[in-house]
Amino acid sequence: MKKSKLAIILIALHGMVVAQENVSVTLTDASSFTSIPYADIYNQSSGFITSSNQNGVFHIKGALNDAIKIASLGYISEVFTIKQLKNRKEVRLVASNEYLKEITILASKRQNLGIQHLDKLSLKLQPINNAQDLLKTVSGLFIAQHAGGGKAEQIFFRGFDNDHGTDFAVYFDDIPVNLSSHAHGQGYADMHFIIPELIQDADYYKGPYELKNGNFSVAGAARFKTKNELEGNTLKLEMGDFGFKRALLMLHLTPSNRLFSKEKFESAYVALEGSLNDSYFDAPQDFKKGSGLFKYNVELGNRTSLSFMTSYFTSTWNASGQIPLRAIEDGSIPWFGAVDSTEGGETARLNTTVKIATVLDNEQKITQQLYYSNNKYELFSNFTFFLNDPVNGDMIAQNESRNILGYTAAYDRIDRFKNTRLTSTFSLGFRSDWVNSGLWTAIERERVKALHNDALHEVNYWAYFKENWQVSSNVVVQFGSRLDYFKFDLLDKLGTHKSGTQEAYRWSPKMSLFYNPSNNVQLFAKGGIGFHSNYTQAAVNDKNVHPLPKASAVDLGIEFRLGSKVIATTSIWGIESSSEYIFVSDTGSYENAGASYRKGVDVSAKINPIDQVWFNVSANWSKGILLDTPSSENSIPSAPTFTSTGSLSYTNKKYQMEFYIGGRYMAERPLSEDESVMAKSYSLLDGSINKTFDKFNVAISAQNILNIKWKEAVFYDASRLKNEVLAVDDIHFTPGTPRYVKLAVSYNF
Repeated sequence: MKKSKLAIILIALHGMVVAQENVSVTLTDASSFTSIPYADIYNQSSGFITSSNQNGVFHIKGALNDAIKIASLGYISEVFTIKQLKNRKEVRLVASNEYLKEITILASKRQNLGIQHLDKLSLKLQPINNAQDLLKTVSGLFIAQHAGGGKAEQIFFRGFDNDHGTDFAVYFDDIPVNLSSHAHGQGYADMHFIIPELIQDADYYKGPYELKNGNFSVAGAARFKTKNELEGNTLKLEMGDFGFKRALLMLHLTPSNRLFSKEKFESAYVALEGSLNDSYFDAPQDFKKGSGLFKYNVELGNRTSLSFMTSYFTSTWNASGQIPLRAIEDGSIPWFGAVDSTEGGETARLNTTVKIATVLDNEQKITQQLYYSNNKYELFSNFTFFLNDPVNGDMIAQNESRNILGYTAAYDRIDRFKNTRLTSTFSLGFRSDWVNSGLWTAIERERVKALHNDALHEVNYWAYFKENWQVSSNVVVQFGSRLDYFKFDLLDKLGTHKSGTQEAYRWSPKMSLFYNPSNNVQLFAKGGIGFHSNYTQAAVNDKNVHPLPKASAVDLGIEFRLGSKVIATTSIWGIESSSEYIFVSDTGSYENAGASYRKGVDVSAKINPIDQVWFNVSANWSKGILLDTPSSENSIPSAPTFTSTGSLSYTNKKYQMEFYIGGRYMAERPLSEDESVMAKSYSLLDGSINKTFDKFNVAISAQNILNIKWKEAVFYDASRLKNEVLAVDDIHFTPGTPRYVKLAVSYNF
């Protein structure tokens, strides 16, 4: 009898130990009490990995004695047992600047493999003064503006002159920013609608290895995520050189976290931004911008979260365009002058999205998102001056009106096989673009003659599966495949080219291997296929070229930690594109340079030698060639060859001050296939000082501190000035900013 009782007690105790408990906990900042989204949640006993959602809520299952590690960049990690979490609704993390301690090298403990974790840290260390600065946090990525500040930036990355986004995908709260078959450039990604102070986090990718990124993500991608909650209200005023003025108001609408929900997490806020800028050109650029954003988040029950966001943006500007080098050298045009100062444009964009995520039993989750965007755009440019029309000039007008509707659904689950774990994602969705696009000749911004006037409908249906297989504690294999189907419909309203329909498929398998020989070293190998779609006009009118040209890529690299003060990563990579086929929207023509191959080496490191001092360094070398042309003339024009960045950040907690100084270097690069014409190199130095006074914050920033004379955007092509008889092949460029100082004052209330 006693033995039976003892057996019953032992069985009961064993059941208590192995019983699986489900817990739901909200992570908050111990100081501001705001939620902490996207934190890594790791069950050290079972190896299960999850993350907090956009509202800081996480769900995890385990035995009562399982140890759960909670880590988020910028906070001190904490470890709790399931038993401790079971009766807690909230866990508060203490902020910390010892970022490197919170970055793990072990692939088996990372929630999102493939993301550039060191670049995520740059968001914490580098001052972000505008939306363009968000891209500068990606190591090796350079940008250039050449239209008065209103046009999307030109992007240089991994040996690609991505134009305005052809091979670099950008997402904003999972809404695609790139615009296919855009009036000015394929994959046009205008980020000016983003209010930088609202960005909570970002995921950066190099190469086409992430399955969810899809179209335009050949060189890489960036996914920006807005804050889901504000700490309070903020009024920010900025003033700078060259007539720059900006005002920003951010209002927390649910300071007590109650609007509709009486018990669960709830947050809502609105942000309004307006700016004016004449810029440094002789002819005022008169750049005017207005933006607004509203976001609402709520937990519905214990397992479902809902997020709604809507934003609107509008801008107008003048531009001095690109100027020919010969006109500078003969003194007919000053450095900041213009051949045609009537260039410029206007644009507007509306984004609206709703996302709902539900956690199911047995470690499963379903996420759905519906989004809508409307884009309006008109640009007046004059690239060739008087080449085609010696009397009135060669101004063109590009315009479009676009509606986008998209939907994404994803199902995540975790399965265990003996001592291995398989995390699976199955996803499908669509994106549909309805576009009215036109190209016109113009005189002083008055349209004269229509060259193209098209109605386009492009739809992309896609599905993919992604498997993350933890083979052992030090080996993780990530693999999957994506299928994209495109349908292109073209109606030529002028009858100058063929109307019609074209369909195309692209299968994109991808695989990555991560191996940790030790806790401080990770080796990785990646391979995969990506693509960017061609213009609808090109897809319909040229059936000899695949509308979805394939790009095959491979990465081999190492990430390692030296003690607790240094984390570095280096990789060698190669990308082969089946076609350098583009639609030149400035002239309405098509060009195909054939297949191409790019290779390179990326190196970056974050160094924390002493408390509160950070060094950030990166170097990127690349070489690109055209495979279908002779070796004497096979360089890819405008492709970057070598870039480097370096910065020093220092935080003084006692005096609540932050200091930053950073430099960037771009080496000379070819502007012609035979490298007879090169764009000159440049080096720039920027800096900032930030001081907090209770409820006030004062910041002074400076660009191009040394006041270097440099060329920001550079091209080599033919043009003709008013006094010239024949066309002249020449370098055309937009001068870069001289020294520029800005003051920002924020009041938090």
